[in-house]
Amino acid sequence: MKELREEDTTMEISSWIAHWAKWSPSKTAVRCERTSVTYHDLEERVGTLAGCLRQASVTTGDRVAYLGPSCTELLEALCACGRLGAILVPLNARMPAAELEVFVAHTAPRIFLAEESFETAARACTGSCPNTRILSFRAGGTVCRRADGHPVSADPHADPTAPVVILFTSGTTGSPKGAVMASDALLANAADTTSALEMTARDEVLTFTPMFHVAGLNLLTTPALSVGATVTVHPRFCAETILHDIAAIPATLLVASPPMTLELAADPAWERTDLTGLRCVVTGGTAVTERSITPWRERGVPVVQSYGLTEAGPHVTLVPLHDVPRMSLTAGRPTLQNQVRVIDASGRHVDRGARGEIVVQGPSVMQGYWENSEATRETLRDGWCRTGDVGFIDAAGYLHVVDRIKEIIVVGVSNVYPADLEAVLNDSPDIDAAAVVARPDDKLGEVPVAFVVPAPGHALSPDGVLSRFDGRLAPYKHPRDVVILDAMPRTSVGKPNRKALRAIARARCAAPPDGPRDQ
Repeated sequence: MKELREEDTTMEISSWIAHWAKWSPSKTAVRCERTSVTYHDLEERVGTLAGCLRQASVTTGDRVAYLGPSCTELLEALCACGRLGAILVPLNARMPAAELEVFVAHTAPRIFLAEESFETAARACTGSCPNTRILSFRAGGTVCRRADGHPVSADPHADPTAPVVILFTSGTTGSPKGAVMASDALLANAADTTSALEMTARDEVLTFTPMFHVAGLNLLTTPALSVGATVTVHPRFCAETILHDIAAIPATLLVASPPMTLELAADPAWERTDLTGLRCVVTGGTAVTERSITPWRERGVPVVQSYGLTEAGPHVTLVPLHDVPRMSLTAGRPTLQNQVRVIDASGRHVDRGARGEIVVQGPSVMQGYWENSEATRETLRDGWCRTGDVGFIDAAGYLHVVDRIKEIIVVGVSNVYPADLEAVLNDSPDIDAAAVVARPDDKLGEVPVAFVVPAPGHALSPDGVLSRFDGRLAPYKHPRDVVILDAMPRTSVGKPNRKALRAIARARCAAPPDGPRDQ
């Protein structure tokens, strides 16, 4: 952490709320279900919660876990931690207690904020942390009363490099990987996002991606608060309710992953929903296809593709607004303070158009992984953040994301990118969702297995699916098995759950169905 002089004026994340509480005290900051909170009230609640946490002996560097729905209280907790120099640990509300226990033990929180419907799970996952105190609250109420401690005001001399949140990566396996983000990283991400999307206090942001994940918290929500805009939070994804709010608020900005877009467009209310208030929809997080942006485009709504990762805050690139829709199927250009390169296996910068690993540098990149020095050294090398993503930069300077390095399937000695196969499947109007994963193979090491979900009103057969690849991809890239599902298993942010799919593929190894043989 840098040394601060007494005369320095700095910012930590809660200073946004303190500022807008003075400039726009009656402006609505956050709506959630039946509750609306103005910036004045939000500042009061943040100060009160910070006082309550201080009364409970929370101090610099202490962790405060949060388990509950996406709601105003999560944002209050983030800002209160920033005010105290403490670190918020938002936990995945969809995980059972047995899974959560690993993350709780790893971060050893002093305080555990649990929404009342999650209190049983909170108590079940804190067995290895006997000194953790659980504070229960009701969503839409207040976490603490003024009587529970003296309110804490924003400190104009706070250290912006102090860690403020630990965000666990959605693909965590083995040792937990929690990206440690400081206030200055969140400030940089907010500045880049608001600049690229021309966000102002007049914007109405709709958030329905879970805020325990970096996408729900930092794609638009914290940037919106930084400019004094209003955020409407949905605790859960419900297409009908979201469409109602898009028209009723009316919303100006939202984030919708491709699966969310398709679900919204399939809702009976889609065609009659007034979308004219939306000036932009941000998409990404998984493969963005023509099919996933067409519903918005046909309704006259600009779609901006974004690329990012938990470790980078998350925004790395965005498609400039003036390049929509022409470049909407690319990942865009680096945001103001970010640099992006593509490197080969030896770390050398490759030419434009050549595939390699995407690496990122900028002030929104994490400080490292919480108490995981080995993973930190592997990811942060030579001043660059290794993303683990394969991509290329085209002649015009636009980034194209091809796949995850760890998802590459090595068939014999040849690399096969699942995204190439998924692109073929996603071109088919009778396929609603598709994903391709590796299956162990005694002869070739690995082979591709395709998982598909039929579109409503359509039927699929394995042979019919396999025929789509004829003449499109080299035979060695073709799937060796096709699994037809009723629904695609997905992660909390809508990506195909590849871990679950790989387990299904391995289970079928013993007796694979008739299909194409090794070619």
